[in-house]
Parts: sequence; C-alpha cells; structure tokens
Amino acid sequence: MSKAALDMFTKCLSLELGPKGIRVNSINPASVRTPIFDKFGVQSFSLQNMIEMTAKSYPLGRIGEPIDCAKAVAYLASDDASFVSGTLLQVDGASLHANMTDPNDP
Repeated sequence: MSKAALDMFTKCLSLELGPKGIRVNSINPASVRTPIFDKFGVQSFSLQNMIEMTAKSYPLGRIGEPIDCAKAVAYLASDDASFVSGTLLQVDGASLHANMTDPNDP
C-alpha cells in the first residue's frame, strides 16, 4: 500500500510542481544487494542462497546493485532527462514483467 501511495504521490507532485519547472520522478527498485541483511544478522550462507535463488527468477539473471539505482538517479537528475517528469522508473532487471515463479516447481 505504501509503495502505491508513493507512486501516486510522485504523479500528483509532478502535476503540481511541473508549472514551476520542478520535475518529480521515482526510482522503484526490486531486490538490491545492500548491507541491510547484515544489520539483521542474516548469515552470509543464507544470504548468498537467497540472492542466487532470486537472481534465477530475474530475466537479467542477477539482483540489483546499489550502482544500478545510483545510475538511474543520475540519469533522472541530468539534462538528458529534462523533459521526464511523473515517471516511475523500474530498476528491477525486468522482474516486474517476469513470471516470478520457479519454472522447476511443479
């Protein structure tokens, strides 16, 4: 629910602030390798297993890295995206459009 609210907030703000020359966009990542799991005490073996299993279900064959999100932010902040506003940029290795079930599962 909160992600849907942020998506709508992005769209509404872009309409409200656009006339003032302010662009509003959102980066919507899928799984990204970050240190958050270390903070919760997930053992590295379990974490590596989860990453490998998740990566198999992503069309690009891997989960995201922080640099993937950083490059998306840099693009949206650049002059190359000066006419981009109200966009929900999926940084997800096409996982949103993939069948996220294991093809080997019966």
